[in-house]
Amino acid sequence: MNDIAKLEALLQVLIDTVWTAHKLRAVGGSSGAVNASGGGTWGVLHTLVREGPCTVPQIARMRPVARQHIQVLANELAGEGLITFEDNPAHKRSKLLVLTGKGAERHAEIKQNMLASLGSIADGAEPGDVAAAERLLAHVMAELDRRIEV
Repeated sequence: MNDIAKLEALLQVLIDTVWTAHKLRAVGGSSGAVNASGGGTWGVLHTLVREGPCTVPQIARMRPVARQHIQVLANELAGEGLITFEDNPAHKRSKLLVLTGKGAERHAEIKQNMLASLGSIADGAEPGDVAAAERLLAHVMAELDRRIEV
């Protein structure tokens, strides 16, 4: 595959990835992954599971989205008892978001719902193709992370 064809194929994969993310968001409400206002409940919970306690600005930079969006989600999650705001030894005003036991349970529940939904979708995929797609997206995300101004 020549360089132009490779670039065009990569662009199509990325476009398809974005479209897939939009479709996942559309069905996410039934799994609990997306809250009533369209926010990414599971995304914030998953970030805390993966990264440990984080501040709102840290999560916003990781995603990357507006800090205010993450703050609204964090307030909703705290209101449901899924996270707590705790003092941050590194910053007086920027609290740490900490997953509660209830939050960890909700994360696991949503993940199980998502896995169940993906069961029939995964039937047509070869394990090697899934692994290759995961490697490709990890590479692209790492390269994009290097280019995002923090």
